[in-house]
Amino acid sequence: MADILTKHQMYEDATSWRSLTVFATYRFLLAAILLAAFHLELPPEFLGESSPEIYNITAQLYFLVAVGLLFITVQRFADLETQVKFQLVIDIVLITVLIHASGGLKTSLGSLLVVVVVAGSVLVPGRLSIFIAAIATLAVLSEAVYSELFSTGSTHYSSAGILGATFFATAVLTQILSRKIIESQALAEARAADIANLAMLNSHIISRMQTGVLVVDNVGNIQLSNHAARQLLALSEHPSSRVLTDNVPELGNQLRLWRRNISRPFTAFQAQNDLPQVAVNAVLLESGESVLYIENTSAVAQQAQQLKLASLGQLTASIAHEIRNPLSAINHAAELLSEGQQTEAEITKLTDIIQRHSGRVNTIIETILEMSRRKHIDPSVIVLSSWLQTLLTEYEETTSLTQHDIALDVKAPLATAYLDQEQLRQVIWNLLDNASHYATPNRDGPCIVLRISQTGDEVQLDIIDNGPGVSKEMTSVLFEPFQSDRQGGTGLGLYLARELCQANGVRLNYIFDKVGKSCFSLHMPIKQQEGLK
Repeated sequence: MADILTKHQMYEDATSWRSLTVFATYRFLLAAILLAAFHLELPPEFLGESSPEIYNITAQLYFLVAVGLLFITVQRFADLETQVKFQLVIDIVLITVLIHASGGLKTSLGSLLVVVVVAGSVLVPGRLSIFIAAIATLAVLSEAVYSELFSTGSTHYSSAGILGATFFATAVLTQILSRKIIESQALAEARAADIANLAMLNSHIISRMQTGVLVVDNVGNIQLSNHAARQLLALSEHPSSRVLTDNVPELGNQLRLWRRNISRPFTAFQAQNDLPQVAVNAVLLESGESVLYIENTSAVAQQAQQLKLASLGQLTASIAHEIRNPLSAINHAAELLSEGQQTEAEITKLTDIIQRHSGRVNTIIETILEMSRRKHIDPSVIVLSSWLQTLLTEYEETTSLTQHDIALDVKAPLATAYLDQEQLRQVIWNLLDNASHYATPNRDGPCIVLRISQTGDEVQLDIIDNGPGVSKEMTSVLFEPFQSDRQGGTGLGLYLARELCQANGVRLNYIFDKVGKSCFSLHMPIKQQEGLK
């Protein structure tokens, strides 16, 4: 509110001078009309009825004064407050004389003083407006007293009283109204300035964006484009034709098809052979216009390639580190065998070392090959309870665990998930292998529990075992490759499970629940996710 009042003070003087100029123009026109109506004997007939000579002199004087006051107002002689008080007092005096010369308060000329009081309330603040109303009231009362003393006609004290009360009421109401109007004007000016600044800021941001922005109306005409869009699409800033199809035919055709079917995706394309490939996303506004966001896919591809190379380098270094140890053991055992001085038992031991470490190397290589052969996902709807029951039966047939050791706790019997069945099977199989390694079979109940529950748009599958859980040191690197505290483990199983989950839009987390059991939790989508490929 303080800012609004500051704005009000800034604009008050300029507004008041404009208002005073308007009122001076009104005075000039009023004086001219009053003088012309008297000399041309135009209605109303009561003008100058009581004292034609006094009316004529006063009207001529009022006209000359109006011309002079208009001139000094335009030139802004003296300060505003002095001019306002001086001019309004002159108005009250001369109009009162004209009322007297026309027959007194019985005429309707008293309403001219109401206009003067309104002008005073608008032009001067606070008590000065009441001062103008008081002078006008004294003027009409003086006219009434003068008529009583020197005129044989009837006296209109009641008219004078009513007119005086009208002056004061008008002054107060106009003062309140003018203050509200000025504050509203200041607020509007401030909001207009804020909107202009915001529009300028938005224009600056859009023009500097690396993402191209193109606004196209419902008939295919380009309404707005930023610098990035013009560069990526080879558009001129002031094209001869604003039709999108004339400038970028491929994009124009794709937009037309997209408007018919909004779920239809845009395909990447090149506007010209020497320009980068771009990808387009669109938003349809309520006004019917389409906003196109144009991305340079070459930059994204470059970043993805850099990330891929960095990941490949890290994976290669980890593989080299993991394979070096078993290869060293194999090489050392082979050197000892080549000496030919070992006993039969020693030869058997060395051969066992070679076979065991060779198997470990082969396991690492097979896991990596399995990761590299990972195909694109083929998602479908899975009814989890029946699907998991089939999977557990198959798992129990290949391991030493029984139905007593593994239980399925279904809290959402009709829960479904939308993802790739084969990849989900691989994830759960890996997690079951991990759980069965650490779980301790007991007679009191199952050592592994699979619990299905549903919350909102997600299905939660918890794989819980009664093992000791993951150590604090391993928790931070649990899903990284070649990180395992399991004897003989490669550390690739959980890494592969996390990769497959991310590809399917599934969140895989490890928690240690309140009853001290180890738990891997999967949060799976029940609907098709946009961008899932």
